[in-house]
Order: sequence, then structure tokens, then C-alpha cells
Amino acid sequence: MRRLFSLTLAAVGIAGTALSQSTTASTINFNPKDSSGTQKFYFPVANYSDSIALDKAMPRLAEQVLVSYKDTNKRNYYESSINYYLLSGNYTVGIAMIDSIQKIDDNPSFDIETKSYARAKISEGSHNGSFEAAFKEEFSKAFNQLSFRKKVAAAMVDTSWITFASKEFISFRDKLAKDNKDTLSLEDARLLCDKYFAARFNKDAIPMLIPLMDARYRPTFPAIKSVTWAGVYPVEHIDDRPSPNMKYKLLFELAEFAIKGQENTAKSEMNLGLGTVARELNLHEGNGIGRKNIQAVVVVHGPALYSLMNNEKYKRKYGIDNPNIPLVNELLGYGVNIIVCGQAMTFLQLEMEDLVPGIKQALTAQTVISSYQLKNYVYYKVALNE
Repeated sequence: MRRLFSLTLAAVGIAGTALSQSTTASTINFNPKDSSGTQKFYFPVANYSDSIALDKAMPRLAEQVLVSYKDTNKRNYYESSINYYLLSGNYTVGIAMIDSIQKIDDNPSFDIETKSYARAKISEGSHNGSFEAAFKEEFSKAFNQLSFRKKVAAAMVDTSWITFASKEFISFRDKLAKDNKDTLSLEDARLLCDKYFAARFNKDAIPMLIPLMDARYRPTFPAIKSVTWAGVYPVEHIDDRPSPNMKYKLLFELAEFAIKGQENTAKSEMNLGLGTVARELNLHEGNGIGRKNIQAVVVVHGPALYSLMNNEKYKRKYGIDNPNIPLVNELLGYGVNIIVCGQAMTFLQLEMEDLVPGIKQALTAQTVISSYQLKNYVYYKVALNE
């Protein structure tokens, strides 16, 4: 699948199109000049607080973006423009662009969900049946022609993408509303189209897509289930497997709370470092290694300590419930030894009672790392900002 985060199943009308519905990939007006970025598009700020007005305004904005947007790379131009053509109602051109990228990449799985959407919209417009039935038929046909690995890749979609895309759109919409301007730059117009498209498509398409893909193509969560992206994806014809009878000693170092620049939004999401620990445990069990043979230690220092705070302390600091607590408790229940650095606890003025119960403390993270490596633990530095 393409960037399903950036797609939507928007029920938009055809308010005029940038190109004729009969356009093919060979006649797409590709201009290999860079976009100047100086364009301004009239877009009343009142649209942001009126969902009906926003829905009506988005096709026209997509058309305007198509007139102004250019790219020196033809493939990038095609991929970026698909959303805009679909928003403007020009489904035939969107399909032509997808076909072109599939040929360029030699990848028949590229954007099959969007292609199915576009074909279903055309079918619906010609009164050949319901959109939902047409979408399911088109997607199932395309999906069943894929290789096993490409089916697995297509089946990565999950319902958490709906929430993610919705948050992204709402956050950007609110930012534009706060700016209180009746115009948009080309960059902001493109972002608004993409995020709007993603929120609407994911909300409507994902519930239809998931039942169409057999469970054997979907990830499993043999060890930790709290992290939706930490599953194990199936692979056929495996030639190399680890011994299930060895002891697997794993040492993880976590020091960061968020990816640089995402500190303000990271507070409402699970810590990516803790999620990485969950995935490593799933991968080991998914490879046939029994839980009894897995010994895991997680040493935490620096701002990552904030992820381990109990709900009361976290709420006092960030104003929301700690989203990490279910994962922390599941890791502890699995037998993971979570150890915090006493030096960092002092620097950040945290007490042990401020943390989730069950966590242990060492004098310093550095000696935890050195001592467990000397005990033959495999060391993983889980870095978010490298």
C-alpha cells in the first residue's frame, strides 16, 4: 500500500475537474519546473469551523493546487498528485497515475486501495451499484493477485491509523484556524488536502479493508499486545531460525522521551522506545523461542523516565493520563526487569513512588549496561534521535 496515512474516502462532489475524465497517463500535464511556493489561495477561515463548508471547499482547493503544484521528479509528482485528483473528482487521472507508478516501480501492489476507491467511485457515478460493494470487489480482485509478501504488506493496515490520521488533520486544521488568515500558501494548501484526505479515507476505508484480508497475512503478537505496530509479520520459506533451546539475554537502553521536535505531541502517545522493546520480544517469541528462555532488562535514564511515571504524577505534569502504563505493566508482567538510573532520577527530581510500581533502581545506568553486558546480555541502544 501507498501512504495510507495520507488517504481518505471523502464523499466529495465533482465541482469541475482540472483535467478531462478521459485523460490518460501519457497526456497528464507534467511540468518539470519547481513550484515557486509564492502562490496564495483564497480559503476563508470560517471553513475550519464549519465541516459542511469545508467539505464543499476541498475539491476546489485541490483543483487550485493541481494548477500550481510542480515537481522536477515525475514519479514524485504523480504520487503527490493522486490525492488532489481524487479530491477534485477526477478519478480516471488518479487511476492513470497509479498505473504509471506501478510500472515505474514494477510493483502491482502500489496504491491498490486508492485505485479500488477510484474505480468504485466511477462505478457509483454510472449507477452500476453501491460504492461499498464495488470497492470491496475491486480491492479483493487486486489483493488476490498479489504475492504472499505483498499481501502481508497490504495487510499492515490497522484501526489505529484512523485515530492517527484524524489527530493529524484536526491539529493542522486548528493551527490554520488559529492563524486566522483567509489565504493559504501552496505548502499549507497541499498539507491541508493531504491531511483531510487521510482522515476521511482512513475513517471510511479501513473498516472495509480489514475484513477482506485473511488473518494469515496479518501480524501476530505472541509476547506483548499493547503496541499495535509491534507485531510479527508472517514470512514464507524461512531458511535460518534461531535455536529455541538457548537462553536469550536482552539488554535495552532507553534515554529519550520523544523524537526531536515532537515533544509536545509525544506525551499523548506510547513511548517509541518502550514500543521497540515490545516488538523485540514479539519477534523472539514469533521465531519459536519460548518465553521461559527470554530474559530481558530495560535500563531507563534521561527524559525517558517521564514515560514511567504513575498516572497521578504524569497527569500533574502533562495534564493527561499516562498512555504508557498498560505497556509498562504488560512488560513487567512478562518478567521484564525495568531498572531506572538513580543519578537521572536525582537530576529530574523524581522519587521511586512517582513511578509505576514494580520498577527497580540502580545507582547509575552506566553500570547496569556494563555489568549486564559482562553477563553476556545482547545490548540494544534504543535511540529515537539518531
